[in-house]
Amino acid sequence: MDKHYLNSLILSAVTATVVSSLVFFLGARFGGFTSFPPNNVGAINEREMTKMMTEMMGVSSAERLPLKTASERKERLEFSAKDGVKEFRLSAEPIRFEYAEGKTLLAWGYNGQIPGPEIRVNEGDKVRIIFTNNLPKATTIYWHGIDVPFEQDGVPGVTQKAINPGEIYTYEFIASPAGTRFYHTHGGVAMGDEAEQLDMGLSGAFIIDSLDYARSKPDKEYTLILDEWQTMPIAAESRPLSNLLKEASAHTEDGEHESMMNMSMTMGGGHAMDYNLFTINGKSFPASDPIEVKKGDRVRLRLINAGTSTIHPMHLHSHQFKIVAVDGNPVPSGTELIRNTITLHPGETYDIEFVAENPGIWLFHCHELHHADDGMIVSIVYEGFSLSTITEPENKESLPESEHRMMMDQ
Repeated sequence: MDKHYLNSLILSAVTATVVSSLVFFLGARFGGFTSFPPNNVGAINEREMTKMMTEMMGVSSAERLPLKTASERKERLEFSAKDGVKEFRLSAEPIRFEYAEGKTLLAWGYNGQIPGPEIRVNEGDKVRIIFTNNLPKATTIYWHGIDVPFEQDGVPGVTQKAINPGEIYTYEFIASPAGTRFYHTHGGVAMGDEAEQLDMGLSGAFIIDSLDYARSKPDKEYTLILDEWQTMPIAAESRPLSNLLKEASAHTEDGEHESMMNMSMTMGGGHAMDYNLFTINGKSFPASDPIEVKKGDRVRLRLINAGTSTIHPMHLHSHQFKIVAVDGNPVPSGTELIRNTITLHPGETYDIEFVAENPGIWLFHCHELHHADDGMIVSIVYEGFSLSTITEPENKESLPESEHRMMMDQ
C-alpha cells in the first residue's frame, strides 16, 4: 500500500475520532447526550455556563472573580503566638490565578492563591488553624502525613461534619512527625468530591522542622508542589467546532489575560482526567520560578505531588541526587539511593539533595514528556548565568538548502 495513502487514512481516522469525541463531550455536558442545533449552541452554553459559574465559583461570570497574580503570592503563612500555641488563619475562595503571563485559570485557592501558603513549624509545636470557608460548596482540610488526633483528621462524614459555606472551623493538634507534609481538601461529601475539589487547587505545603534542623540545614532549600489541570478556553464554548479543535489547549496566544475554564467545574466528581496543563508551584514553564544556586551549594528539593491521579517521573539534568526522605520520613544515613530521576505518585513526597558542582543552566522536569511540554519544568540557574547568556554554538552548521528541502519532502 502506498505510504502517503496509508498516512492519509490514519490521519482521517484520528481526526474523525477527535471530532466525534468532542461532539459527544460537549453534547453530554450541555444537552444530555444530544447534539445541539447550530443556531442554539451559544444561547444554551451561555445559560449553562452561568449556572455552572454560580454553583462552583459563586459568581455569574469569570470577570467578577478576583485576579491573583504571581507577584501577590505569599510563600509562607504567618502565625500569631497565643498561650503557647501557633495560630494560623486559612480561608478558601474562588479565584482567577495567573499561571503564566497573560494566562489565568478559574480555581479555588487557600488564602486566594495557588498553591496555598506554606505552613512551617517545629516538631512538637502546638498548632491551631482557624479556617473560613468562602467557597460556594462545603469542604474540609486534611493534614497529609501528620499524626493528628482522630477528631482533627478532616474527613467529612467520618471524623467531622463538613464545613458549610460561610462557616468557620478550628483545627488544633501537635505538629509531628518532622518532615515534608502538606494540607489539602478532603472534600465536602464523604469520599464523594475530594478529587474534584483537589483538582480545583486546594493544597499547600506543611513543613515540620526537626529539633536538630539547624545542624543539618542545607545551603539552599526549595519546596516544589506538582499539580495538573484540565482546561479549556472559556470563549471556546461558543465557537464553531473547527475553531475549538485548534484552540482547546492551555497555551494560547500571549496578550491580555485569557481565562481558562477549569474542567473540574463540570465533572461533578466524574473526572475524565484529560489534563493538559501541568504546574510547579502554580506556574507553567517558562513562567515557573528558577532554582537559583551557586557552585558548592548543597541543595535540598522538597517534592510534593498534590495531584489526584497523575504520576510524575522528575528528572534532573547533568547532576546526581540523594533521596534523603520519603513521605517526609528520613532515609537512614548511608542507605540513600543515588538517582537522577525520581517518580512521585499522587500524594507522595520526596526530599532529594544534590551538590551544585556543574555550573550552567539546567532543567528539572517531568519525564512524562507530555507533562513537560505542557509546563512541568523548572530551571536550575547557577550564579553568573542567565538565559540571556545563551549563545549559538561555534560548531553549528546548516545543511545546504537543496538537501534541507529534499529531507522535508520525504
